[in-house]
Amino acid sequence: MEAEQNAAAGARLQVMASPELVVLSRDKAEQYQPEGVEVCISITDPDAPEVRLAPEFAAVLRLQFTDIAAPGGPQDVLFGREHAERILAFLGRWMHAERIVVHCTAGASRSPGVALGLCDRFGWPTAPIEQAKPFWNSLVRQVLAGL
Repeated sequence: MEAEQNAAAGARLQVMASPELVVLSRDKAEQYQPEGVEVCISITDPDAPEVRLAPEFAAVLRLQFTDIAAPGGPQDVLFGREHAERILAFLGRWMHAERIVVHCTAGASRSPGVALGLCDRFGWPTAPIEQAKPFWNSLVRQVLAGL
């Protein structure tokens, strides 16, 4: 059983090499200038306007969901499997990206949740993000890592 789990983990690790992960706020993302092959996961609140990002990004995935870890009111959009699948499909098309930029409004909860979920899923180091962004959204991390 343990050998099967290790083999499965090894297969997951081969999916994508460890790119640099950059977690930003909306304001910092609007000022950020990509260099090389960089992709961006842009997270906003539902019905919020799109963030103005540099055209130099190789690709941008735009997602809208509420910064909550449990169901709230009817206007809330909870991060779910469909969001996680879109992220993984997007990164599957950009496996050779040198850097993945992830941003949300404050750069403190949703974007580090996504970054840490990717780290968990692909076996990338988590400590730098966990230390720099200790208030990550646990639901986002759990759903993304669990697919």
